[in-house]
Amino acid sequence: MCINSCLAYTSPFVELERCPVCSEACYDHFRLESSHGKEKVPQQEFHMIPIGPQLQALYRDPESAAHAHYLRSERSRVLSEIEQTGYLGEYSDVLHGTDLIEAFRDTCIGEDNLMLMFSMDEAQLYAQKQSSCWIYIWVLFNLTPDRRYKKKHIFIGGFIPRPNNPKNTDSFLFLGLYHLAVLQAEGLRFWDSALQREVRSKVFLALLTANGPSMMHVMGLVGYHGKHGCHLYYRLAG
Repeated sequence: MCINSCLAYTSPFVELERCPVCSEACYDHFRLESSHGKEKVPQQEFHMIPIGPQLQALYRDPESAAHAHYLRSERSRVLSEIEQTGYLGEYSDVLHGTDLIEAFRDTCIGEDNLMLMFSMDEAQLYAQKQSSCWIYIWVLFNLTPDRRYKKKHIFIGGFIPRPNNPKNTDSFLFLGLYHLAVLQAEGLRFWDSALQREVRSKVFLALLTANGPSMMHVMGLVGYHGKHGCHLYYRLAG
């Protein structure tokens, strides 16, 4: 990545030697490798953790796999209640939203499928200092509501170091979202220890969330610094 956090050298910037925003060199120096000759050493790096292997690891443990069957049971309960009464008596979870219920009804989202939420925010790693990095995470809706937001069940997607805010956030998110797109196209195979069978699952991105400043970066809009900064295009001037 650019040493000034402008962008990541991913497609379409993967072949560049200098940042097109600040003109800083991509690489610091060359390191001699006995088997491969010279290796380029980047001035700065960011890290992406693929979501696929993390989900496979979750389902390999029988206890965590059993807790991850909430979507399976809740989907059946919701459809059954609506079929019997014509409506849902209580709305207490994101799975009770109209769009998702329609996806359950037309079997777009089946009992073996996985549902994710994406979220991104700045992270202040040290007290009384400015935020030192950006982090994006995945939340699995297959887990029960009292578990999915706990720290031990949050899936880290990637880290974007400072010193500055990213200017091209898409370039940093590209690898993680490309990995997700492959899982959506080909399916994710994993061993479900609770069911004792292999599952090939479709992976759905249900929600994209962030706070105000982070949503500005994720959606590529002007944000609260502009006259009309609302990401919903509300006409109230700032």
